Amino acid sequence: MKRNAFTLIELLVVVATILLLMSLTAVAVSSARSSQRRNQTRVTISKINEVLSSQWRTYPSQSVSLPNGWMANGWTLNEYKRCYRITGDMPPNWNDVKVIATNSSSQFNTRAQKTYRQFWNQKTQTPTDQYADGECLFLTVMYGGFAGCLDCAGLRSGKDFKDTDGLDKDGDGVPDGDGFQEFVDAWGKPLGFVLWPAGLTTPNGDLFFSNGDNSSDKLTYELRPLIFSAGPNGAYGIDVGSSSNLAKLQNCGLPSANTSLGSVLNSSDAADNLTNFDAEFRR
Repeated sequence: MKRNAFTLIELLVVVATILLLMSLTAVAVSSARSSQRRNQTRVTISKINEVLSSQWRTYPSQSVSLPNGWMANGWTLNEYKRCYRITGDMPPNWNDVKVIATNSSSQFNTRAQKTYRQFWNQKTQTPTDQYADGECLFLTVMYGGFAGCLDCAGLRSGKDFKDTDGLDKDGDGVPDGDGFQEFVDAWGKPLGFVLWPAGLTTPNGDLFFSNGDNSSDKLTYELRPLIFSAGPNGAYGIDVGSSSNLAKLQNCGLPSANTSLGSVLNSSDAADNLTNFDAEFRR
């Protein structure tokens, strides 16, 4: 006898098959989207890292003079370079920018520092502490005048940077910003920035800058700026510690950044972080 309809079991099998295929497709799309966001974030971090690295490589050969009285206070030429020239050119927090803006122009007189002084004195709003490191990273890259990033013109407002912090003044559940931009990852979270990542460990627990203050490089102690994304889970998993004020650094001792990627307390949060050191972490 010829059948003119499907049985209930056959319909259920068809529906289950369709649902399974939809689920597999959703997983594949989600995975592809996550991979795309990771790649996009890596590209943004790479562009920013190239700007900082190109400037970083110039410091050993720079000729600078000591401010009056510094030799008497025990400061050396390399200490001046390390604390005041480098930190002044790449300020990691707004306290340092304020120091540059409110102290003698004879002490902070590089092209970048002059620009930061003008920026600070002309600002119409006061930055908040939230994401201050990311805001200062944006200031350094976009206002510092450093060469070496041919693709930086491709950094686009709304995609690669925006103002994400501040109070929700209009009550729509979205922060209205404090008037200062931050670079953001592909998930919309601000990128983090640590100028002197002393104590940084890799995701597997190894000390990354292993030589520390025993390094033969007395200018930077082999430290380099850390740029990092919170990754897909949006949790940074890294403690950048208290901000270091230029005026409070004593004899250029290493300012502890308390940086840890993959410590016992935050390994789950840090596991998916993306940084400018990832390729070196994997070696």
